[in-house]
Amino acid sequence: MAAHTSKPTENPHLQFSKAVRGLRAPLAGVSGVSCIGNVLMLTGPLFMMLVYNKVLTSKSVPTLVALCALTLLLYCFYGFLEGLRGKLMARVGITFDHRLAPSLFLATLRLPLHFGPHARQHDPLQDLATVRNFLMGPGPSALLDLPWIPIYFGVLYAVHPLLAAMALAGAGLLVLLSIASQALTKSTLRNANQSAVSTFSLLMDVRRNSEAAAAMSMGDDLCKRWGGGYVNAISHARDQADQASVFGAVSKALRLVLQSGMLALGAYLVIDSNMSPGGMMACSIILGRALAPIDQAIAYAPSATAAWQAFKRVKTLTSSLPKAQAQQHGMPRPSKTLSVRDIAIAPPGCAAATVAGVSFEIEAGDALGVIGPSGCGKSTLVRALVGAWSTARGEIRFDNAMISHYSPETLAASIGHLPQTIELFDGTIAENIARFRKEASTKDVVDAARLAGVHEMILTFPKGYDTPVGEGGMTLSGGQRQRIGLARAVFGNPFLVVLDEPNSNLDPLGEQSLNEAIQRMRQAGQIVVIVAHRPSAIFAANKILSLRSGRAEMFGSKKHVLAALFPRAGQPHKPAEVVNGGAAPAPAQPASVPAGSGASPAVASLDLTRMRKMAATQKAANV
Repeated sequence: MAAHTSKPTENPHLQFSKAVRGLRAPLAGVSGVSCIGNVLMLTGPLFMMLVYNKVLTSKSVPTLVALCALTLLLYCFYGFLEGLRGKLMARVGITFDHRLAPSLFLATLRLPLHFGPHARQHDPLQDLATVRNFLMGPGPSALLDLPWIPIYFGVLYAVHPLLAAMALAGAGLLVLLSIASQALTKSTLRNANQSAVSTFSLLMDVRRNSEAAAAMSMGDDLCKRWGGGYVNAISHARDQADQASVFGAVSKALRLVLQSGMLALGAYLVIDSNMSPGGMMACSIILGRALAPIDQAIAYAPSATAAWQAFKRVKTLTSSLPKAQAQQHGMPRPSKTLSVRDIAIAPPGCAAATVAGVSFEIEAGDALGVIGPSGCGKSTLVRALVGAWSTARGEIRFDNAMISHYSPETLAASIGHLPQTIELFDGTIAENIARFRKEASTKDVVDAARLAGVHEMILTFPKGYDTPVGEGGMTLSGGQRQRIGLARAVFGNPFLVVLDEPNSNLDPLGEQSLNEAIQRMRQAGQIVVIVAHRPSAIFAANKILSLRSGRAEMFGSKKHVLAALFPRAGQPHKPAEVVNGGAAPAPAQPASVPAGSGASPAVASLDLTRMRKMAATQKAANV
């Protein structure tokens, strides 16, 4: 059975439906193998009946030898089929996993973008592993044997109705026992899963912030917090194991009682001349075989329940994720404008918008500086610009086409992003710059590094571009990670490059390289959006968007917006020039204050109170 890997770009729910439909044919084949195997399970009872009724009465050794040879052949065939069934089920589980794993991996990456703080509740890859392990185990085989119970009862009825009635009563008791087991262990299993997920999430948080934990001696306190959840998870697992062992023991004891009772009833029927001794022994074996699937179903009930709950969670999750719209005629890469039209943005998992009523338009070659106090919505805005967060209202357009009109591949090639928190992935510098694209050429990687001004820095490493960065880029300094992150953002010459606090970890040399890179991108006809607190970061910008309390306070040319916002400070200082390895500060540019009311026609939106204050200041200065 060949394993098929899903296409990661397909909708997760569509891929889930295909994977489920793909199980039908192999499971039908496994059911056919189970059918033949269950027929062969009658070999033992028939052999015993013939030995008691034919061989012992005729005392024929050749008959006994022939029966033994035939029985051995049938058992060998049965063993072959059982092994085949196990191998087929293993491949069913692996195939199901292969068809879903890529799309669920991408779904895992998007969980924080769609569910926000509630993303911790979902672990689709772990749920997939639970389903896969169940399919590869003996549990499904026991379930496939359940439909044969009525057939075994029919054989018992053909021998004597009393035997079938006793078997039916015993089976009913076992079914009731199984239902009670499921009802009592369901909540325990759910609590165990929730505790395990929350404990694992805390462990990942601690690992991700290990430096801060070690530096501030938080290890003991974090261990206590993790230990509480860990003990809780272990306690739930212990309760689940205890309940399973109790029900398993009761089920096994009941089966032994039923088999002995069947033997006693058969002996009574033999004494009453209603059955042969061979039939008595055969019926006892058939009862054991009829009840075995029920007993196995009880034993595997916890794992079956866990797999079913995991299956439903995956189904629910894939249904709730946004569906990508197929593009039959996808737009080409944008090259002219970025338009933002009255957008409102709410963080994932939140109903209230933190950014609302923002509109602006910039063209190829523009560099837009986004400024404002902390918490005004700058990072929220850029997350929407790069497509990480969806808009609750309004539109974001490239070349007058909505983002949804572009294929994911085109958007990926058209957008570069340097987030505020730089996260590199375990691999080499070249792999991180190339965004781990296998088809990326060495020239493309070096070109991106040169554009970002990090080529010379990379060459100082012993292994150059093949230098491993470690998990999260831990082998590099903060400034080195930021500069390599910039090279990753500009890789492939994307039309839009969004930089969130790009100089937060940079020294004067790094700031100079950053501004030179922005100037080169502008000259190449790209659009650069820069979010900054430090004025030197927006030196290369030609337009400014000022945000306050999640709304656009002002938008226009840098000269007029900064003059209106900071009439005494004027333009931001130019980043320090690097001279002989040291930084020589450049002289500050004089403030440029518009005459009259202070409001330039280039300014699209201006706070009236600020205008009045600026006009009053100018009037006082003239006096």
